[in-house]
Amino acid sequence: MKIDFRPQKLVSSLVSEEKIPNGIRRILQTNGKKPRTIDMELCRLDSFGEVYPKEYYVSSYKVYNTRTSQLLKSLERNVTGSANSESLVTTLNLQGKYDKSQIVRNNKSVTVIDLTK
Repeated sequence: MKIDFRPQKLVSSLVSEEKIPNGIRRILQTNGKKPRTIDMELCRLDSFGEVYPKEYYVSSYKVYNTRTSQLLKSLERNVTGSANSESLVTTLNLQGKYDKSQIVRNNKSVTVIDLTK
């Protein structure tokens, strides 16, 4: 995503934007029947460990229910080396408990590990 890309829908839901050491942090808020707050961090490092000077990638995000401030889902990505990355995905299930999974990417192979079982 180019950081200067600002469609009207993004501008109208953007609450704040700030520079952080590794990139940019944006907080978005949606309206409607299911209002959500999205807290995302963007950095120049992609999941392959490549750095691009003009483009940013989502490195982590958290989605909250705006009314209850409850975490609904999150993604945290860590690039551990060239062509290696780990992502931790957390999702609230229908029983009100969190399902956690880890996605490990090593060169060309991708492994998904279910951490809740």
